[in-house]
Amino acid sequence: MSICLPTMESEIEPQADIMRPTKRRRLFRAECGVLLIVLILFLALESVFRFRGELLSKDIAHLNSFDQISRELAEEAHPSELRALFLGNSLTRYGINQELFTQIIEKDYHLPIKTAKMNPDNTALADWFYAYQTYFKKAGRPPEVMIVGFEGNHLRDAPSNHLDRLAYYYEAGNDPENLDRFDLKTLEQKISFQLCRVSAAMANRDRLQRRVLDKVIPQYRDGMDQLNGRLQIAKSSSQKEQISYERLLKFIALAEQDDVQVILVAMPVPEFYEFDTPLLEVVSSTSAQLVDCRLIPGLTNDMFFDGLHMDEQASRIYTTALAEKIELDLKLFQAE
Repeated sequence: MSICLPTMESEIEPQADIMRPTKRRRLFRAECGVLLIVLILFLALESVFRFRGELLSKDIAHLNSFDQISRELAEEAHPSELRALFLGNSLTRYGINQELFTQIIEKDYHLPIKTAKMNPDNTALADWFYAYQTYFKKAGRPPEVMIVGFEGNHLRDAPSNHLDRLAYYYEAGNDPENLDRFDLKTLEQKISFQLCRVSAAMANRDRLQRRVLDKVIPQYRDGMDQLNGRLQIAKSSSQKEQISYERLLKFIALAEQDDVQVILVAMPVPEFYEFDTPLLEVVSSTSAQLVDCRLIPGLTNDMFFDGLHMDEQASRIYTTALAEKIELDLKLFQAE
């Protein structure tokens, strides 16, 4: 007489079949929990950047003030005052002593003037073009004089370093023709740009990344600045035959339509730079004026506190020299 005993395999298989759906449900719930946490964190970041971004960054506060800057320059200037806009980047922020410039022009040269400064960090003509177009031309508040501070290759044709901010803060998406021509080269860039148009968190994700990496990697930001500088130099060297100023021509043309006098100011930096021949050709073929401030008496390299930006003493020296150099241009423009 034989007795058949159940094998271990037959006992285990039903149990495994029962446990598999349970494990899948647990994994699904865990995945949903992770996605929910990520969504909550993203919405929190979105709210912070959208409504309280100025508390996280001075540059965000400045970007958010663009409309107010253009409005105050247009509405608060007395009819007898010349409305002048300083447009540039952090070189202009540190280099121009706005109060001193106004004082010199008014008291020493007897020319009533109201000034404003728009100087988002780490920008060039690619960003300034949309800033003027959005907040002055389209808003119907053009200044009478626009003083554009630059150095090196700031005025050359090149994509913006901050397409994300162009999308959110500059309303550049309203100008698809120039975006496609100069800035958005790949499908990835185009998709990212559209996301940044509606999301403050996406538009500022690089700031968050830098904050985190600053805490994790010693001297991360200094190292990245040096690396980016070297890459920019290498890129410029490899593109010597491709230098163009098509966007600068468009920029000046926009200003000319509004009877705005453009003054391009070559600013002083520790490392001397030459003017491109195509840049000089643009100046000679348009109404723009080129003011050479590359070498200012009294400025020394030790007055650039980080190797690029002017300290307070240098700012006063440069601002005084600039006022002297463009005083006649301002008077001539006001007399027209």
